[in-house]
Amino acid sequence: MAINLDELKPYVVTSNPSDKIFLFYGEMATRKTSVSCRFPDSLLIAFDIGYKFIADGRHTPAPCQNWQDFKSIVKQLDKQTNKDRFKTIIIDTVGMAYQACYQYVCTQLGVSDPSEAGGYGMGWKKVRNEFEVTLRSIAQKGYGLIMLAHSDEVEKEDKVTKKKTLGVKIDIDKRPDLIIKGLADFVFFLHKEVRDGTDEPTVYAYSKLVDIDTKSRSMYLSPRFEFTYENLLSELESAIKQQYDQLGAAVPTDVVQSNPYAVAQVDFTQLRADVIELAQLLTANGYDKEVGDLLLNVFKGTRLSELEENETTIGQLQVVYASFDELK
Repeated sequence: MAINLDELKPYVVTSNPSDKIFLFYGEMATRKTSVSCRFPDSLLIAFDIGYKFIADGRHTPAPCQNWQDFKSIVKQLDKQTNKDRFKTIIIDTVGMAYQACYQYVCTQLGVSDPSEAGGYGMGWKKVRNEFEVTLRSIAQKGYGLIMLAHSDEVEKEDKVTKKKTLGVKIDIDKRPDLIIKGLADFVFFLHKEVRDGTDEPTVYAYSKLVDIDTKSRSMYLSPRFEFTYENLLSELESAIKQQYDQLGAAVPTDVVQSNPYAVAQVDFTQLRADVIELAQLLTANGYDKEVGDLLLNVFKGTRLSELEENETTIGQLQVVYASFDELK
């Protein structure tokens, strides 16, 4: 079903943290998991088990050992009972989730490395699309999303002086890096420091650094603040208020916000017909082997005309269509 313009309403920015996407990253013991689990009605998808001593009673852990587990959890988020129960999904860690996805796709393709899956980077495209489609679907279902990652030191060289210094980066493979940072509304680098004006250690969140990966969709968010759940809420409220003050408008209250990441419902029949048409076009132009290999890898011998309509099949068809479109 296509989008009905008559039903669309102006988007309202709120300070509600549960309709946003965060990436928290930093070294060990920088409150990544503990602050995330303060989000009310949160589901913690735990590839890591760093939640064992978090006893605030607000989060529900879901131990996750592989990508099949992850996909099963994500599929269950469609249930209305789970939509009523959970508001924010936490992935701890997103790097481990990507490695699980990588292993899953390699197993599907019968290879030890995606580069062995054929020409035109088909294997790597499959990993990328499997990871991106599944991850993005969480936000499209209407949930807030928090992705957790570790930081890693990296050597940097000044282009002018050639002087080498140590910098910081998100500890994750470069291939999913752009997917994760592009999806996030906020990327906070967390760093242990001495609390301002004291000798006590604490953790600060940075949102607007130049040489270290950070991101903020709100121009009024503080560039640095002590990282606690209460401070995060206060920062969001202040940033949104300043934004409305600049517009000379009142801050909205009691807003039932529509999901900004939702996509129009896909017409399964039309999508399948488009894939078939594109496959026929490519075959007629000498890409019969590439077309056959991709269809076999994705659908395991099932004819396109026999595919059943469901979320997984729609995602697979979208992946195949994108791959065919690049060949065209």
